[in-house]
Amino acid sequence: MTRLSIIACATLVPSLLAAQEPARAAVPPAAAQPTVVPAPVTTLPRSLAPRPTRSAVTAADLMTRLYIFADDSMMGREAGKKGNTMGTDYIAGEVKRLGLVPAGENGTYFQTLPLKVTTTDTSSTLTTSNGALAFGTEWFPSGKTPLIRADVPTIYGGRLGDSTRLTSEQAAGKLVVLMVPLTNAAIGEALQSSTLAPASAAGVALLLPAPVLSQIKRYLDNTGSLTVDAGDAPTRLFVSSGAVDRLFTTPLSQLTLGAVGVAAQVNAKITATPVEFPARNVIAMLPGSDPTLKGQYVAIGAHNDHVGMRAKPLDHDSLRILTHLVRPSGAEDEGKNPTSEQQAQINAELAAWRTSHPARPDSIFNGADDDGSGSVSVLEIAEYMAAMKVKPKRTTLFVWHVGEEKGLWGSEYFTDHPTVPRDSIVAQLNIDMIGRGDAWDVTGMSKDRAVLRGSPDYLQVIGSRRLSTELGDLVEKVNVDGKHKLAFDYAMDANGHPMNIYCRSDHYEYARYGIPIAFFTTGGHSDYHQLTDEPQYIDYPHMQRVATFVADLALRLGNLDHRVVVDQPKPDPKGTCKQ
Repeated sequence: MTRLSIIACATLVPSLLAAQEPARAAVPPAAAQPTVVPAPVTTLPRSLAPRPTRSAVTAADLMTRLYIFADDSMMGREAGKKGNTMGTDYIAGEVKRLGLVPAGENGTYFQTLPLKVTTTDTSSTLTTSNGALAFGTEWFPSGKTPLIRADVPTIYGGRLGDSTRLTSEQAAGKLVVLMVPLTNAAIGEALQSSTLAPASAAGVALLLPAPVLSQIKRYLDNTGSLTVDAGDAPTRLFVSSGAVDRLFTTPLSQLTLGAVGVAAQVNAKITATPVEFPARNVIAMLPGSDPTLKGQYVAIGAHNDHVGMRAKPLDHDSLRILTHLVRPSGAEDEGKNPTSEQQAQINAELAAWRTSHPARPDSIFNGADDDGSGSVSVLEIAEYMAAMKVKPKRTTLFVWHVGEEKGLWGSEYFTDHPTVPRDSIVAQLNIDMIGRGDAWDVTGMSKDRAVLRGSPDYLQVIGSRRLSTELGDLVEKVNVDGKHKLAFDYAMDANGHPMNIYCRSDHYEYARYGIPIAFFTTGGHSDYHQLTDEPQYIDYPHMQRVATFVADLALRLGNLDHRVVVDQPKPDPKGTCKQ
């Protein structure tokens, strides 16, 4: 699952806001320090020899697949890197073995994203008649194309996210200057959105405080050099709000929408080159059995990427003890440090562990739960359905999206450039992180920030009624009729929930086009986006139950005598997702 919102990843926004707000006063102590439930000592091995899989959805098959897919050899499956190419080769090989029909490009199982690496020349300049801005500290560019313009007019476009925006005529040929609010959603949008300003604008300048600007630059230097060259996203100029006097003669506090500033000379030198290893969606289908309904699709998806590797290894065991005791939500709790009492407990537990386990340096984010669990579950469902003597009436479309961790890149690209008619997709079922969810896991928080925990029957359901009441009802009915006995948790689906989960996984890219979705996850845990998210910590029987339920739901949708009814407002496909 991507970290922040529909477009931000890694650890950027929490650390940026922490720099501006030293104490997160909005989080009550109960949410910040939940009672620690002891984690069980795993009895599963670190490695497992592959075994043949069967047509049924079984815990043993899921284990076999996940130990392959989340192995160290996959190097964290980061989009655009060798490990992700290896992972997508594995998925494609499996669906070919199962006899599924290729549904990618040019008769293949792959849809390759136009992913490029961008670099910025440090000799780039931004000047006005009021003076030059210092590269790297007062401004820097980001994007996939250079912006070289002499005497380009500047115009104030207001605050990012405001409902009133410049018209295409007002923005035409101008550098649109936007103030960026210090929120997760706004900073994420500033980093990746393709709709910051009308397409007629020459570019966009985004105003942020200097400390935030420096952290964004550090983030982009380390991780932001990848971009999908698939649209007309404007070149961004990140500008210190303290340098706004070089762009306008009016103070920032007095600027109004449409205020015209001084002309700028922009020489943003950016180059973009294709990545060495392709970033690919894997797409396959099981043709429907009904001559009429086979032209409609029930889509089942997961994301095939994770976050790669870190340059310097950490001690695996001490990290796992630390996160469980101090950071129960994993990367969502980044920055929390142990108290003296917690440090003493960490030392004691580690010393006891060391009596029978040597130190283990670790640098690979294996992504066993995120989203190895979803990826291999979709494979298991595909094998189960492919072996059925009578196939579902509708065609089942299996899509393993790439780049979810980068900002839902693969699902956005697929829904913008579908390999099947988009309007023929009747529903999308998304599986992301279904390998945990037990009582020792902090799976999230309610809207009022009460801590949520898992259980033996636990499953979070997100978005199932946001477009189709009927789909939400069907999710409940299949759980009862199929005797799955899962306990659904809808707390994370609340409107206005601060964690914004509805917007943070691939299903939303389908929902923005009015396709009903249901997102299934067992939620967060202390290994989330950590080096410790490995196959030996997965609850395979729990994962089997969820995968079996999703397969049952897909079959019900595939055989339904009508399309599920969309009875709720559809979002703007180019708008910003807000839960």
